[in-house]
Amino acid sequence: MVEVIREWAGKERLFRLKFGNVLDLEQAVGSGVGEIFLRVAGGRFGVKDVYHTIRLGLIGAGTGLIDAKRLMEAHFDQRPYLENATLAGEILSDLMTGIEPVADKDGQEGKGGHEPHKFSEISQICRTFHMSPLDLREMRYADFINMVRGFNAASEKKAPHLTEEEFIDILNRYEPEALK
Repeated sequence: MVEVIREWAGKERLFRLKFGNVLDLEQAVGSGVGEIFLRVAGGRFGVKDVYHTIRLGLIGAGTGLIDAKRLMEAHFDQRPYLENATLAGEILSDLMTGIEPVADKDGQEGKGGHEPHKFSEISQICRTFHMSPLDLREMRYADFINMVRGFNAASEKKAPHLTEEEFIDILNRYEPEALK
């Protein structure tokens, strides 16, 4: 896995986004990761794009939630904004490494991922590949995207969505405390 190591907040730090961090990023920003990537790479980003990419990059690399929050509160506004945006761009570029380009509906090549991931689709993937949600969260994003594309290309039909009963069954098997 490619990693981003940069001096930030007074010392060399590791930044990495795993699939679970991507889901958190999409939720925090309200956009799909492809959209966030295009905004940051194109210089049309917002504060949330940069802030949450760096924060979740720290967490994905092993910094605890509280420590990441403290670092962001103490150092994010102390750095030149362009420096933070450049770091966010490097983190997102690292994330996209290994994703094969696909043609969109206009025939333009891109990385895809403009829409946030749907929980029902992710749950179906867990079921199909016999993976726990925790296993999936730890995956490299490029591996997840390529796995889904390969599965869908090999199937005559797309993976069906889970029913509510099937979803509850998955929660019971992998996270029984979540239902209490």
